[in-house]
Amino acid sequence: MQESISEKRLGGCALGGSLAVTSFIRDGITIIHSPQGCAHQMFSAYHAMAADSDSFSIPKVIVSNITNREVIFGGEEALLEALDRADAENPALISVVTSCVPETIGDDVEGVCASHAAADKIVYVPASGFLGGSSQDGENIALISISKRVSPSEIVPRTAVIIGEKNLESEVEENYAEVCRLLSRLGISVSLRFCRNISAADIIKLGTADFFIIRDERVEEAGRTIAENFGRPYVSSFPSGLSGCVRFIREAGLACGISEAEIEDAVSAEEAYQAEQLSIFKELSGMKVSLGFEPFAGCHAVAREAMQRLNIHETADGMEIKLPFYLPVGLSGVLKMLYLWRREKRK
Repeated sequence: MQESISEKRLGGCALGGSLAVTSFIRDGITIIHSPQGCAHQMFSAYHAMAADSDSFSIPKVIVSNITNREVIFGGEEALLEALDRADAENPALISVVTSCVPETIGDDVEGVCASHAAADKIVYVPASGFLGGSSQDGENIALISISKRVSPSEIVPRTAVIIGEKNLESEVEENYAEVCRLLSRLGISVSLRFCRNISAADIIKLGTADFFIIRDERVEEAGRTIAENFGRPYVSSFPSGLSGCVRFIREAGLACGISEAEIEDAVSAEEAYQAEQLSIFKELSGMKVSLGFEPFAGCHAVAREAMQRLNIHETADGMEIKLPFYLPVGLSGVLKMLYLWRREKRK
């Protein structure tokens, strides 16, 4: 079921979502064109989530500091001063992210950015806070805005670009490693994680990708738009569950134009590897469990697929088992879940 606007906003406004993208361009600076309160709230939330995911790098952020004066007379001068301060740091990219205030008072943010001396390295990200929607909307806006700096160029065969990884997710690197493991069965490599700890110069690799991989439905708008703009195919999400791995291999292979025979060889190798890894949990066979609350849509389906493969029975009076908060990615996510179940069984 599609989320309502109010439900999506529980994750914050568009300003926060955009900041979670632009902050992961290592040699860039983000200007938040907003009052101090907006910037403080968003940066505090960002810092707390980053610490929780063991990401301790502090991004370079400059606030234009819109006050009552700017609300009355306009904030373009404040933005210009912020741009000058940012340019003095000599960054490779300056991302200008707006809150709802400058959008409401009618600042010509795009015009100020275009007329600045550093215009060639400025990206305008119109994330107008709660007027513009949710954190999810902000991520999509930022990804699309930054992608417009690049034009399609000669394709590098068997390369993929990942669009919209969850930068503040606790298992982002583990999930990336699983995706790379599956792609390696087809000789495909990831040329760019857009935008995940990249340099501004890396962004050009968008234009050379053989195909794109969209992290999940959260950034589907950005992924589809970028794929259409570059005229390239895409895979709609990271793999979830055991069968999801097989489906992911097939979709990636087709996107690259790899032969059916090579794809099926890769699928067979993956299925054999899954059987080998699941055999570690033979002692769970015959176990009776209760899945209980589903913290993230799709977790029950992933769990039940693994249960069927291991002959685990779901009953109302079975042992209640924990499910991951996020949807498990690939085989590695399933194995981590099974280790938790085995630990509970042995107590």
